Amino acid sequence: MSPSTRDRPAKAPLSREAVLQAGLKVLRAEGIEGVTMRRVATELDTGAASLYVYVRNRQDLLNQMFDEVIGEIDLGDAPDPKRWRDQLTALLHASRVAMDRYPGIARVPLANVPTGPNAVRAADRMLGILRAGGVDDRSASWFVDVVSLYLNAASYETSIYVEEGREHDDVDEEIRDAFSQLDPADHPNITALMPMLTAGDGDERFDFGLQLMINGLLNTEPPKI
Repeated sequence: MSPSTRDRPAKAPLSREAVLQAGLKVLRAEGIEGVTMRRVATELDTGAASLYVYVRNRQDLLNQMFDEVIGEIDLGDAPDPKRWRDQLTALLHASRVAMDRYPGIARVPLANVPTGPNAVRAADRMLGILRAGGVDDRSASWFVDVVSLYLNAASYETSIYVEEGREHDDVDEEIRDAFSQLDPADHPNITALMPMLTAGDGDERFDFGLQLMINGLLNTEPPKI
């Protein structure tokens, strides 16, 4: 005899937060391609039509999921002119850590400017840090765009490794195998720099790129329009 309705555990009430958390759960388990309205509804034991109370469509679902992830970032203390570089670096590292917890979420903001409340709050904090450091307004505005592309690309690349079951060391080994077959006479620089081409882990290389951009802010003419 099947259990009566009264014997079954009550379903948690549907809400925007429940929909977003279900979407993030599906993303972690099945990747971003697995996040569909139907799949998220199944996770919530409901029909896809019931989700439209909280999200307009799949893209809106993904946008809101991304904003939920950004809400996990520790924005740090108020901008401090004496520590602005460290604050900026810490904020960007924290952003990458948050996105890396949800492999594939970094694809959402590519060619799709995030406008959710958490994303806007994070962007405002970054601009505040830059202005506290004396960066001119136009450079600060453009930097946020450029560094976001770098951040999203780094996190999305990590998600591809996760999806393929590869580690950073595996990629380095593939590079060494391919380049070791090159003729030093034809490729003297790659041959000479082989140890450096695969040196450092992903975090070290990410930080190197950040410092290049941050240092460049102070040594680049403000853009003229």
